[in-house]
Amino acid sequence: MDAQKEKSNQTPTPPSSDEIPTSSFFRRRLKSYIEFEEKWADALAKFLTKFFGSLRFLNFTLAVFLFWIIVNLGLISGLDPFDSYPFNWLMIVVQLFSIVLSVVVLINQNREEKIDEVYQKMEFEINVRAENEITKILKMIEEIHNELGIAKVDKELEQMKKEINISEVKENVEQVIEEDNK
Repeated sequence: MDAQKEKSNQTPTPPSSDEIPTSSFFRRRLKSYIEFEEKWADALAKFLTKFFGSLRFLNFTLAVFLFWIIVNLGLISGLDPFDSYPFNWLMIVVQLFSIVLSVVVLINQNREEKIDEVYQKMEFEINVRAENEITKILKMIEEIHNELGIAKVDKELEQMKKEINISEVKENVEQVIEEDNK
């Protein structure tokens, strides 16, 4: 029992590039890794964004504002107006709500950016692995050609067989980004 508790409290490891990227297991593991890293504020922002972004909430908000205006115009007998025209208290409530909503949206955008970053890193690892596998296959095909005595020289194949220098690619990407930022 204690072993199960201890196991559930452990931080999940991010999926490795050795796993098959299309498997549902891989996707679930990646999702659980991302969600484990969420703080309570992120989870709350996720919930609030989903709630505030619903048609149900829009209808509720419009109904509350409409009720507020109708009551404060004195159109409902028996209810005394508490915020006469130009509805200063309503404006304060709307402004405070817009501040809260803006912060929630920003928190959620940061969360989404973090998830996108994880996906980009994962995709890069998969692409590098695929490139290495393709290069290996090309070399194997060339060996088969040599064994069969096929001596056709293919300059494009020679270029494709060269392994990609990841550091060089990274430097080129950083250089392009730096030039774009100027």
